[in-house]
Amino acid sequence: MRLPPDFETAWSLSFLGARAVRGLEAVTDRSYGRVVSVGDRNTWFEADFSAGAIRHRTAPDGATAEGRRMARVLFDLDADLEAFLELARADRVLRPLVRKRPGLRRPLVLDPFEAAVRAIVGQLVSVTAASTMVSRLVKSFGSSVERLEGTAVAFPSAADLSSAGATRLSSLGLTRAKSVALVALGERCVRGDLDWVALRREPDRAERILQSIPGIGPWTSGYVRWRGLGDPDGFPHQDLGIVKALAARGVDRGEIARRTDRWRPWRGFAVCHLWASLAD
Repeated sequence: MRLPPDFETAWSLSFLGARAVRGLEAVTDRSYGRVVSVGDRNTWFEADFSAGAIRHRTAPDGATAEGRRMARVLFDLDADLEAFLELARADRVLRPLVRKRPGLRRPLVLDPFEAAVRAIVGQLVSVTAASTMVSRLVKSFGSSVERLEGTAVAFPSAADLSSAGATRLSSLGLTRAKSVALVALGERCVRGDLDWVALRREPDRAERILQSIPGIGPWTSGYVRWRGLGDPDGFPHQDLGIVKALAARGVDRGEIARRTDRWRPWRGFAVCHLWASLAD
């Protein structure tokens, strides 16, 4: 499968590698692999990047149409960037960023529930600490899956986390508040209160519902919109990386909401560029 000619492979794999969950994912400088759900079972998906293309396959089935669909979602390959780029090229803050990396796309998550768990665990801690904690959740509650070489572990289900209880989750090193939030999130999903398919079409409503769960605020719900629901306007409000990147470009913290409001409905793509700029 051919990649868009401006696809930023190195940045995408770097982003995923920094957040890789041990057992669930495997990232190298040219490949990304992880456990995914196909129908009612879990399987291993792997994408290799070389010569402007992706080779994808699943174990033990080999390449499938479903694997192709997952690759397109995971790497945001169907994103139409032209409207965002037109806006960005007319914006003082974004213009130099898109000039350097015009093809940046969002590294998405197939399952919004997983994105929500990652966001809750990642509140107010470093990327490394969050990955470590999610790895503990996966190891404790996930199920083994055959992969191309050896085995991997599937991401826990909503039922797994809701039935675990806050006390057991806290024993893994999570704060009590995060543990309670994860249980509440799992319970909402099990009851059917969170219809992720419908909420993809209503991201504003999704954010309101998520924020009704104790322990979930604007940053967390914005991250879920951005990475889990694939909303092109998803924006993790007051994210420290975004604050830092904007400060370097003369935008004070108190001005962020007003300044970034100009980027609607494409703020989700701006997020990638702001985070990428921190490495410059």
